[in-house]
Amino acid sequence: MTTTLETLLETIEKMEPPRRVALQKKLDEAGILDQFEVWRPQPGPQADGYFSQADLTLYGGAAGGGKTDLIAGLALFAHHKVAIFRQSLKSLKGLIERMNALMRLAGMGKITGNPPRWVGPDERMIEFGHLGLPGAEQDWQGRDHDLKAFDEGAQMDPRKIIFVLGWLRTSREGQRCRGLIATNPPLGGQGDYLSDWFGPWLDPLHPLYGKVQPGDLLWAVFVDDGDAIRTVWVDGPEPVEIDGEIRVPKSRTFIPARRQDNKYLGAVYDAQLDQMPEPMRTALKTGDFLAARRDHDWQVIPSDWVELAFQRYDEGVDKDLPMDVLGVDVAQGGKDWTVLQPLHGRRFEQNVIRKGADTKDGSAVGSLIIRERRDNALIVVDCTGGWGGDTVGFLSRENSIPVEKCVFSAQSGERARDSQIPFYNLRAQLYWRLREALHPKSGAGLAIRRSATIKAQLTAHRWMMKGGKILIESKEDIKERLGASPDEADALVEAWGWKDRADLQKVLKTNTERGMAPMDDPLAGF
Repeated sequence: MTTTLETLLETIEKMEPPRRVALQKKLDEAGILDQFEVWRPQPGPQADGYFSQADLTLYGGAAGGGKTDLIAGLALFAHHKVAIFRQSLKSLKGLIERMNALMRLAGMGKITGNPPRWVGPDERMIEFGHLGLPGAEQDWQGRDHDLKAFDEGAQMDPRKIIFVLGWLRTSREGQRCRGLIATNPPLGGQGDYLSDWFGPWLDPLHPLYGKVQPGDLLWAVFVDDGDAIRTVWVDGPEPVEIDGEIRVPKSRTFIPARRQDNKYLGAVYDAQLDQMPEPMRTALKTGDFLAARRDHDWQVIPSDWVELAFQRYDEGVDKDLPMDVLGVDVAQGGKDWTVLQPLHGRRFEQNVIRKGADTKDGSAVGSLIIRERRDNALIVVDCTGGWGGDTVGFLSRENSIPVEKCVFSAQSGERARDSQIPFYNLRAQLYWRLREALHPKSGAGLAIRRSATIKAQLTAHRWMMKGGKILIESKEDIKERLGASPDEADALVEAWGWKDRADLQKVLKTNTERGMAPMDDPLAGF
């Protein structure tokens, strides 16, 4: 991907000589070229962060991605009045040392005092603060800055960050304002708010996830629901009405950076990161904002079990086997997705996903199933709420293709294998059976194609006891809690839930072809 800095340099190279000379003169007069004699952003994510036009930028992820230098470069060379925050003042020492080294080269003096600050000519100022203590944010009320940077923002209280950003402003003509959150991924439950604030880039359950690129500008407003502050995403910068109020959106973006993007760090630093325990090691090396997230106490499927299934897929478990089951979650129109999940042996292959708007009726969904089905696989269609009825009719009545119906709200009649506690309904049974199969000691050896979305959906489900039975959240409850529908997970549990029946049908077909009578069938009565 071409970076912002590379695009800028290419544009300058293509200029006619008179225009290039004129630009050189303007840059000289503004002192911008002097800046780059002392410090310049590295090509790649750091340059993209430096030149980004977003009102609020999340930068970083992996350790060693150049977060400290981006804050230093913006504060010293792109902004006039700056406030830089960390959770504690003591933890600012490394950043201040780096900035003082650059300031010596630029002849700007040094940062001193307690709390630290620097005052330069023309009322320039860089201040440092902390947000760790209760009420610390109140000290910054009414103090305007054109850059407010939060170093290791995942460690901070989101309400304090929003409070401080309330005075992100300037009266200086031509000076842009921006907020910057530079951070490694959340560890131990801290910083989960970032998955909401920058959901299109970080949250696999967000409807825009996978559809936007790093550095893209999206527009949003914060809404205070009392217990939490949530993000409402809108189409652009124009004022919008939300909850009866006219709000002005601001732009946000996420720019991921890894150690490999930083030419000043190498194998020695990589080796140091390798000494970290899991899941911290994975989070810091990859920048995965979900890697160190803690499982909920009532989570149906532990995250580690899903990771083991991903590893088995990567190792090639049941590779090249025929398709046994095709699980189908139907969305006829609307904002949800139609999902087809193939199961080959114990291996869940790449699913097929189509917008609800592109699968408006049973014939559209049924035609898609016919195109994607292989090896005479058993077809299972979600008919909960009646949505899959048209598809079943198209396949069975119009094309003579047998279909199994899945109604998640139907009664179960089965029990958990370990506790013998009965299931409240079929949804509880299907998700619990997948949980049992994914258990590291089950011996089932399921393999799931690696997908952040599937992992997020499978691990989003929670369970409870109701009337002495195991009850799992409904799809509607999950949509209300997360803002997204677990369509891919539903199709996956449907496929696994009908695997035994698919195997039985194959055995019966083979026995029939061999001329065995039903009474001779060892699985008769299954």
